[in-house]
Amino acid sequence: MRHRLLIADDGTAVVEQAVFLGGLQESMVLCAWHETPEQERPGLEKRIFGALDDLHTAVRTVLEEDIRTLRSDGSDDYTAPVPEAFCEAPERHGAGIPLFGWRVLHPVTAGTTWEDTVDPATWNSSEVIGGWSGDFDHIDAVRPEGFAGLLRRYGVPIVLCALCGDPITSRHPRWPGVWTGPRGEGPLCDAAASAAPKPLHGWYTDSMFGAPHQPRK
Repeated sequence: MRHRLLIADDGTAVVEQAVFLGGLQESMVLCAWHETPEQERPGLEKRIFGALDDLHTAVRTVLEEDIRTLRSDGSDDYTAPVPEAFCEAPERHGAGIPLFGWRVLHPVTAGTTWEDTVDPATWNSSEVIGGWSGDFDHIDAVRPEGFAGLLRRYGVPIVLCALCGDPITSRHPRWPGVWTGPRGEGPLCDAAASAAPKPLHGWYTDSMFGAPHQPRK
């Protein structure tokens, strides 16, 4: 999450409230980016934006209702602002692809306070979309399979491992032709590991070589 003041060249000021993709959703976008030829990536950005807009629409009404319920003054007129999907340049020590997320740009006037630029639904969407609590798994787009399906409907190339379900790509520059992903052990599929019996005299079993991811058909 990020909260900062932005001042344009003409002196106009806004406060940015931004939430970035993380966890499984970020890894899906990361793998899809590597699966897409470089010349097609500008179009891929737009397709990802479309999926992110739909994802936030799916959770926003739920967040609004939760906030209305929790407000001590009993007010029921809260409406969350609609954030825009955006991306920016890769971080210096990041995954090497643009950062994707949503942001709200709050206008600033002489009477604006810092608290005026904090929308609770925007902040809370980070926990909901990340699926950390599990309380919002009834929303299809929040669940891993639902988000993968949402991306595919926008033409984003998502490949999941048939065994562990993790997002994978065979076009990472360090692993050309090898299915790998940013989660777990990279090219090794944790779900494929077998608890083989130990040999009588030797130290190793063949299973210790690991097993590769297998793309879901």
